Amino acid sequence: MMLWLVAAMAFVSVSLLAVVAVQAGDRFMARYRASFMDQAKLNLADMFLFVNEGALFVSYAVAVVGIPLLLWLLSGGWFLPAVALLFLATVPRHAYRVLRQRRINKIQQQLPDGLMMLASSLRAGVGFNPALETLAKDGVPPLAQELSLILREQHMGVRTEEALENFARRVPLPDVKLFVAAVCISREVGGNLAETLATLADTLRRKLMMEGKVKALTSQGKLQGIVMALLPVGIGGFLYFAYPETMGGLLHEPIGWGLIAICSVLEFIGYKFCQKIMAIDI
Repeated sequence: MMLWLVAAMAFVSVSLLAVVAVQAGDRFMARYRASFMDQAKLNLADMFLFVNEGALFVSYAVAVVGIPLLLWLLSGGWFLPAVALLFLATVPRHAYRVLRQRRINKIQQQLPDGLMMLASSLRAGVGFNPALETLAKDGVPPLAQELSLILREQHMGVRTEEALENFARRVPLPDVKLFVAAVCISREVGGNLAETLATLADTLRRKLMMEGKVKALTSQGKLQGIVMALLPVGIGGFLYFAYPETMGGLLHEPIGWGLIAICSVLEFIGYKFCQKIMAIDI
């Protein structure tokens, strides 16, 4: 009788713990889903990318579950799935950062031509705001999108100088800051804004040409850093599938995990050194 009572109490305790765990998991997933969708909506809307946040979350959840499960089936251990799960946890933040940087780089490429078009409109006698509106209408995204946002802020009652400063905050480039400073100074103290913008456009174009030459000359060194970082991973994966018994201890024993951690740190340091050596500021 006592044995049945103990078994019943254990069953009830385990059931209660399971219910509490499921409820806590549901609350955590609900909060994480809401946070993920809010961050996705905010970051993507800031880059004028409008997607279905729900579908994006479902795709990310499938990847988080499917990729570690596939690695577990292939390797038979939990080390690679754990590493993949940690990597996937950082993917959204890095993806937003990469997309934002690509957008900023594209704006930097478009800015000299945009300034030259703006200067030409000013020389033809068009006012600054109508010239800006023409450039926003006939230009190419993402620069045209940012200029359209400046005009919308002005229509809502924001001063031109403040709208331009908001543009400089959204696109943290020295070139954009020079453009905003030139316009604000010209509107405050006067001067030939058309000639100023034309000179600035020519300077920025020469700067981009010089940066392009530097990137071309340093591309080989950067590629060597990437190859150096990925080559051990490729060789290790090939040896694991070619000689699973010999390489199995690397993924299934603590000493192997420690060795992988040390090698990963050294590879990361070497990659950063290569990138630092090849990074030349103009």
